[in-house]
Amino acid sequence: MSDRYAIFEKVEQREALYNFRVKLYPDEGGIFRPVEGMACSHFIFNPDGFESDFILSSSRPTVPTPEEEKIDRSRRRAKAKLNDLIMCNDFKYFVTLTLSPEAVADRTNYAEVIKKLNHFLGNRVRRKGLTYIGVAERHKLGGVHFHFLTNGVLSLEHSGTYLVDGHKKPLKESTVIRLGVDPDSCRVVYNVSDWRIGFSTAIEVDGNRQALANYIGKYLTKGEKVGGRWYLSGGDLVKPMYKYSRVDFDSFPADFEFTCPSGEFRVQYF
Repeated sequence: MSDRYAIFEKVEQREALYNFRVKLYPDEGGIFRPVEGMACSHFIFNPDGFESDFILSSSRPTVPTPEEEKIDRSRRRAKAKLNDLIMCNDFKYFVTLTLSPEAVADRTNYAEVIKKLNHFLGNRVRRKGLTYIGVAERHKLGGVHFHFLTNGVLSLEHSGTYLVDGHKKPLKESTVIRLGVDPDSCRVVYNVSDWRIGFSTAIEVDGNRQALANYIGKYLTKGEKVGGRWYLSGGDLVKPMYKYSRVDFDSFPADFEFTCPSGEFRVQYF
């Protein structure tokens, strides 16, 4: 680790509380590296990764929080967790799944839609080692479909269409050629061959984790919480690691600082 960590005081007792937490993501070689640190003026962290009762109680504002602000906070927390999962895992495809009217008569009924989807995903998790993370989205007419990032274990087949710069929708190969574009220079649009209860597309992603996190995060920013959940995830996903220690808060070299809503303690980040 960096010399910046030299001010840490190692604490061996697992039950002890800490005032500093480091978040670590795996690099391309699977080695976890520090990406973010948070120091507090009080000991608020414990080794299980949860904030202590102190921060949960003292960080509450003294006046009631409007419902819209509560929803916004919930959305931000979900977006941060989604970002962590995307940054810690290698995803290969961006997949969109839509159920057909024959599979689900009322596609606005989330309970019925998610039952069908969970059966499909759960089967692939168990049999193929599928890992995924994504969001549900409603059409203008209320029907639910899903956008996922997945690893490379789904069965795919060429749809006969391609993504072409400057065009929002996939184009047939004949159209691509007519435009004077080489199909080999375009991204192939696949179908999920064993998704037999609706429509699907799958596009290979470029592996830029932060770009993927930003892209998927936009669905949370603009969307609603469909079915009571901000996002869906499954499989053996890698999660960030956390390390805890004690620091001298007043001499900590932070990048920025803020005070909790009640004003009872300060927080610094780098």
